Amino acid sequence: MKHPVGFLGAVLVLANSTCWAQNPGTPPSPVSIAQVEKARITATVPVTGTIYSRNDVQITIGVDGQLVYVAEPGSQLERGDVVARIDTVPLELQKAEQQAQAERARAQLKFLNAQVKRQQDLLSTNATSANQMEQTQSDRDVAASDLAIAQLRIKQIEDQLRRAVIVAQFDGVVVERLRREGEDVSRGTVVARMTDTENLEARVYAPLRYAGKVRAKDTLRIYGYDTEYEGTVRTVVPSADMRSQTFELRIDLPETARADWSIGQLVSIGVPIRAAQASLAVPRDALVLRQEGTYVFRINAQQVAERVKVVTGDSAGDLVAVEGALAEGENVVVRGAETLSDGQTVSVLGRQTDSTDSVAVGG
Repeated sequence: MKHPVGFLGAVLVLANSTCWAQNPGTPPSPVSIAQVEKARITATVPVTGTIYSRNDVQITIGVDGQLVYVAEPGSQLERGDVVARIDTVPLELQKAEQQAQAERARAQLKFLNAQVKRQQDLLSTNATSANQMEQTQSDRDVAASDLAIAQLRIKQIEDQLRRAVIVAQFDGVVVERLRREGEDVSRGTVVARMTDTENLEARVYAPLRYAGKVRAKDTLRIYGYDTEYEGTVRTVVPSADMRSQTFELRIDLPETARADWSIGQLVSIGVPIRAAQASLAVPRDALVLRQEGTYVFRINAQQVAERVKVVTGDSAGDLVAVEGALAEGENVVVRGAETLSDGQTVSVLGRQTDSTDSVAVGG
């Protein structure tokens, strides 16, 4: 009995396919793998924030006088360096005058102390009156008071001399100069502005409905241009803006961020919208998206790929929460999955080791 040609063709194709699958000479597909892990992942919403300096101050003058020096914009200063200086000649003259007054009061007091002692000796022999004795004591007390007043005025002038020289309170750069040398200024006049370019923070006004989801010391992901960093919430400002219905977060940035981000730059911050939940997670690259659903390829002990259908959930950075027939510690393909077939033998070329064991917050 002869078989139809079409039937024979189908048998041959099936036979060839079976031989290919079972042929030990067929080279296995090269892949990279990562482990399924358990992580605490929460959904986030991107909120625009701004990079600020932790230290940004206006430089004000502490005494009335004439400016003799103001640092130029762009000047890099260290803590203790002079930012501005007032002419101190008038104050030094006042100090010299008060020192002379103090010396005069001190000499008068010395004389009156000796006079009181002599009158006390004469009073015992009735050679002087009690009234004269009391008058001399009164003059002595006035001289002592004059000396104390002069000494206090000297301290006041010394304080003004100290305030006449404004020094930097932190390492930073002068970003603005508002007054120049030769100008007469009064106490409290702003002459310059200085900022710290080393210690940066991100400030964001997040929607008030998420206020209970963020706490101090939480870690948030911050995105800017082609860079991404993790920042630690330093403080949650408890007062809300009534008009915009927002609350403020201040987030400390790592030292490495200052190489990529500048003061005033806009960034996007992932603010959590609900509490974190523990779930199984795989790297985003492990997901294979098809019209019929989402899959991952699990690699068993025999180095064979098994296609597993999953349902994705929230994401945290590179990790995505999944639900499916997976277990913690199993290996899934993160490179080479697009060309794999269910049951295909693979060759592991590398392993992705990055993981998130603690609370992961991302967008």
